[in-house]
Amino acid sequence: MEPNNFPVTDLLQKFLDGTISDTESETLFAWLKENPAADHPELESVLEKNYRRSFEEPPALTAAAGNRILQRLIESTAAPVVPIRRRWMPYAAAVALLLITATATMIIWRPKDVTPIVNNTNAVKPGNHAFLTLADGKQIQLDSAYGNIVQQQGLQVANNKGELDYKGKAGSVEMHTLSTPKGGQYRLLLPDGTAVWLNAESSITFPTAFHSNSREVKMSGEVYFEVKPAANQPFKVNIDGKNTIEVLGTEFNVNAYTNEPAIRATLIQGSVRILHDHTSAVLKPGQQGVVSQDQLDVNNNVDIEMVVAWKEGLFRFDRTPLETVLRQLSRWYDVDVIYEKGIPNILFSGEIKRDLDLNQALTVLSTMGVHYKIDGRKLVIMP
Repeated sequence: MEPNNFPVTDLLQKFLDGTISDTESETLFAWLKENPAADHPELESVLEKNYRRSFEEPPALTAAAGNRILQRLIESTAAPVVPIRRRWMPYAAAVALLLITATATMIIWRPKDVTPIVNNTNAVKPGNHAFLTLADGKQIQLDSAYGNIVQQQGLQVANNKGELDYKGKAGSVEMHTLSTPKGGQYRLLLPDGTAVWLNAESSITFPTAFHSNSREVKMSGEVYFEVKPAANQPFKVNIDGKNTIEVLGTEFNVNAYTNEPAIRATLIQGSVRILHDHTSAVLKPGQQGVVSQDQLDVNNNVDIEMVVAWKEGLFRFDRTPLETVLRQLSRWYDVDVIYEKGIPNILFSGEIKRDLDLNQALTVLSTMGVHYKIDGRKLVIMP
């Protein structure tokens, strides 16, 4: 097939409109396999036109999202991966939002099918929100308390721009708890120099000084750790009284939300041991320990970038079920998700910035074929 005579732009437009026949689709992908898309700038105009007509205000997606989603799209059609020029990525990201894998079939969702968004005046604005609870039960709202918020003998606690910093070594040890609400995140520097990041709806309880033979903290929700090495003082993370992570010095992420089907500890670098009941497993970098149905397993094929995306300010999905996607959005935007008639069987791939407001995030969902309505803090998913 000669590029000059082949109607590639017409077929691509039909593909995006959902009007392409099976024969035409096979022909299009066969042509793309033989003719790299990067060599044909006329395809860019097709992507750009669809991008502009699909959104009044284009969603703010990362550039990598376009390439990643479009690659998944092409893989799902058993076609080769098509090279995408860097300038195409914003257009490809938006066009890819019109394309979604539902069960095993590619379905095209057009803008006219989008459910209108209802303004949610009660929506929380996500950001650096957290509370510090002291040993005597006093609670400090960190959104409005800055500078040196706690001073004890030998210890000073400073709060500034989303980070809580424990400096010095307290003479008498007390237990403090840092907790984030829905829509909140925070960074903590423990007295031993260990850095901790809390995702939304998470908490960590820790001593104001580590005087014993081990450094032990207790957590819930999702927390990322960069542990300060101390050979004679191993670091321990108690998750729920039944699961413990032991480490000397390393980086790892723990997802232990009670509404998730499993506890997942993912090792970024170093070495950790996971203890569950009477079993244990030592993880290597890139592995993930999973506790589910009272059983401990180890996953080797883990997408580390997707696991820690929240820490980098992103939602990142790779063929992720809608229910899992909405659990993340629920925690970040402080909304309750209700399904009118069951959970749609939809898989998502791509990246969305976490600094979008709720309406922008829902615009992305609606463009991908999710029908919904907003009722106060309730997100109702409709058929």
